[in-house]
Amino acid sequence: MRPVRRAAALALPLALAAAFLAAPAQAAPEPVEAPAPGTCWDFTYEQAAKGTYAGTPVECTEPHTVETVITLEVPKAIAAKGNKSRDLVAWMDPQCQTEVNRYAGVADPETTAPGTRTWYFWFTPTQRDWKAGNHWVSCAAGSVPASMNKAPRTVPVTDSIANAPERTKARTFSTDAYGLGEFVARKPLTDIASRTYPGASGLQKIAWKFCKKSIGSDKYFWYGPSEKEWYQGWTAIRCYERVKKK
Repeated sequence: MRPVRRAAALALPLALAAAFLAAPAQAAPEPVEAPAPGTCWDFTYEQAAKGTYAGTPVECTEPHTVETVITLEVPKAIAAKGNKSRDLVAWMDPQCQTEVNRYAGVADPETTAPGTRTWYFWFTPTQRDWKAGNHWVSCAAGSVPASMNKAPRTVPVTDSIANAPERTKARTFSTDAYGLGEFVARKPLTDIASRTYPGASGLQKIAWKFCKKSIGSDKYFWYGPSEKEWYQGWTAIRCYERVKKK
């Protein structure tokens, strides 16, 4: 009986080996390309904020709310942390805002705040496609209203957001503490983004110096990221010039 038992014991590994050799090799996943610059989309704010392209582009001569601006190739060390990581957000944020400002024709694209229609959105491949090696961020310009006191929303345009300085007027906000203000400048703190949250007192010196220089007077107020936002990668200081109600 022992030889029979040995033969039965060998049968399973041999069968598995044969099945393994017979299995066809899996094809490498197809690369997922970002939409080309100038591609137009009719997204609601909620659709755009999801962060992945969905649906079909529309002709830019038709009403649309979002325009693809540029694709950024993500460095390997940052890509390894995932498509929504703190490091990715901190790396992407200043670049997308600058590129969208430049696309819209803003004179000082690196520090100017999002204008009337220069709100930026960012998109990545899905988590599955990211894990398959597709490591890019797509920056897009969104058309939004001048006043943002209510829930964020997109508004359609029938021409391009590109090179449209008349659309970069500062957006206005009403606050309980400081009254009415125009969002004039922003400064992502990318050089200290990986550090522990500095708190309001830690941000204050940077904010006061930057906002006073950007606005040119003491008639301003500023906001910085919350602790939660900081650890998500959002580090920008935002400067508002005080304005009187008309």
